[in-house]
Amino acid sequence: MKRIAAVCSSVVLLGCSDTNLEQLDATLAEIRRAPGGKAPMMIAPLPDPQSLDYQYGGMRSPFLAPDSVPGNEIQGPQETSLLAPDQQRMPEPLEHFQLQSLRLVGTLSMGGQRVALIASPDGNVSSVREGNYLGSNYGQIIRITPQEITIVERILSQQQGWQERQAALSIGE
Repeated sequence: MKRIAAVCSSVVLLGCSDTNLEQLDATLAEIRRAPGGKAPMMIAPLPDPQSLDYQYGGMRSPFLAPDSVPGNEIQGPQETSLLAPDQQRMPEPLEHFQLQSLRLVGTLSMGGQRVALIASPDGNVSSVREGNYLGSNYGQIIRITPQEITIVERILSQQQGWQERQAALSIGE
C-alpha cells in the first residue's frame, strides 16, 4: 500500500515539472517591479477610422409621425371631405390637451341636461356638455352618461383622408 502511494505521489510531482516555469517567474518578477504591483496593460492599437457618408440626412426623421412633418399634408379631396373638421372654428380650452391626459372627475344633471366635469393636466376643472370639443384630435362629445362620456375624434391619415373614431373617458380612469 505504501508503494502505491509513493508511486502516485511521484507521478503527481512529475506533472508539476513544467518547462514554462521560468517564463512564469519572469512575468511575476515584472509585475512586482511595476508601480502599484499591477501588470502593465497591453492594449492593441485601434484601427484607423473610416468615414461614412450618411445619405438619408434630408429624409423624414424616423422619430416623427408622418402626419406631423411639415410638407406632408394631404392635398386634394381629403381636405374638403365631409369628415374634415371646421378649421375656422375657435378652439375650445380643452382642445389644447391630448385626450389621454384629460380625466372625467364627475357628471351632474342641470336643468335636464347632463354636464361632465373634466380635469386637465394644468389642474383646472372644466364643465362640458354634449357638442363641446376636447382633445387634440378634434374630439366632439356626443353622449354623457353618469359614468362616462363618449367622444368622436377626427383623424387625418395619409392613405384614407379624414376618419372618425370613437373614444371614451370614464370616471376613475
